Amino acid sequence: MVSLRAMNPIQLKARLEGLSQATQVEVVDMTGTEDHYQALIISPAFEGKMMIEQHRMVFKLVQSEVDSGEVHALTLKTYTPEQYVKFKSKQ
Repeated sequence: MVSLRAMNPIQLKARLEGLSQATQVEVVDMTGTEDHYQALIISPAFEGKMMIEQHRMVFKLVQSEVDSGEVHALTLKTYTPEQYVKFKSKQ
């Protein structure tokens, strides 16, 4: 089913920032169609969670948009703040 509605990058970013007050999110529209996104999410809410658990937390926030087709694809890169500092230092 193709959705006539779309969740724009600003709306998606705002929704993902709902993980916690200190969550930082960058969203990229991968195709210009506002339904294929890549998101970088840095959140203390991920502390002590395995990557699959982190991704489930994120998808829970946008499940209705995924189900409706508003968000067709969402690629995730998730980090705790500490993990992100380590990741950036290796680049």
